[in-house]
Amino acid sequence: MIFTLSWKNIWRSKRRSFVVIGAIVLGVWSLIFIIAFYNSFGAAFTRNAINHEHSHIQVHNSDYITEPDLKYQLKDVDVMKVALDSLSSIKSISARQKINGMIASTKTSAGVQIYGVNEQAESITTGLEDQLVEGTYFSKIRRNPILISRKLADKLKVKIRSKVVLTFQDIEANITSASFRVEGIFDSKSPKINEGVIYVRQSDLNRLVNDKGIHELAILLNEGAEIDEMKVFVSSITDNTVRTYKEIAPEFNLMEESSVMTKRILTVIIMLALLFGIVNTMLMAVLERTKEIGMLRSVGMKKRSVFSMVVMETCLMGLMAGPLGLLLGFLTISWLSDRGMDLSMYADALKEYGYDAIFYPEMDVVTYPSLMIIVILTAFIGAIYPAIKAISLNPLEAIRKI
Repeated sequence: MIFTLSWKNIWRSKRRSFVVIGAIVLGVWSLIFIIAFYNSFGAAFTRNAINHEHSHIQVHNSDYITEPDLKYQLKDVDVMKVALDSLSSIKSISARQKINGMIASTKTSAGVQIYGVNEQAESITTGLEDQLVEGTYFSKIRRNPILISRKLADKLKVKIRSKVVLTFQDIEANITSASFRVEGIFDSKSPKINEGVIYVRQSDLNRLVNDKGIHELAILLNEGAEIDEMKVFVSSITDNTVRTYKEIAPEFNLMEESSVMTKRILTVIIMLALLFGIVNTMLMAVLERTKEIGMLRSVGMKKRSVFSMVVMETCLMGLMAGPLGLLLGFLTISWLSDRGMDLSMYADALKEYGYDAIFYPEMDVVTYPSLMIIVILTAFIGAIYPAIKAISLNPLEAIRKI
């Protein structure tokens, strides 16, 4: 009987009921959209950092981590590469020689980190060739070609085929200088790379420092590969230090923790706004039906039944509106995840923080049932005060009320 009465009461005032249902649908949709959009920020930052800077796993000499000196090189590099090349979960491996130095043009100079790389391996691992905006990728200049970022090129006031001078220490700690010619200018999605990393051929750098040692092994995994399992495997075949991208850059853990906290706060804010809307609307419904409730109490309906009736009405509207809001949110996110949200007008500012200009909102499927539970719980809580107000009415006074 309570269910039947509650269902009929909902449609006695269609306008009021549609206001509550519409508010819940809008609240659920906006919550899904905001969370999915926020997820896309974290996903874009992580994706760019992995694909263009850190890779999934890096291997270093333990001493190199605390003191990045030329002499602290990787042990058993060839043994590691043979063992790793046979694994299907690995997409590519880039072995790098890394040296701190200075780059100078005729106008100015700057501190840089010099990456001596294998051209093909680095292109696959970080997509360096695809990031070129001018020039070519180690193909036209035979002697000492160099790739620099657009930001560094502007700072040095150089262009394609301009001559620059690199100064650094060789393996015997002697100061060495060599002239290089700019073959390509790139625009990386990593702010750190754009700020002060330059690329030269590993063979050229080996010749200048009189050493062929490798300082870093960057491992990029295929999609779906287990990073932690791969770290354990790599650690088992080497005495070097093996770290995942989260261990290399602690900001990833900080971002994940802050993301979870932010999404919880957003959920609470939106649900509180929805809660007050439900309380206000249902309280108006109770006050409009004061005489009716008084009559029900007079003919024998218990307080518990009146309370259940008001709560049932609200929960039924939540059960109707919740799936509609979830469906609308799911369709919106599905559409945007394919086409993306173009924020090109903010491209320069976003690039400074390692973000793309186009975002692809995303939401885990397991989140939708959780949101439905939150909606029902919010509707239930929102019905408690109006229900208490209904059962506190004096039947005789309620009947005489106009």
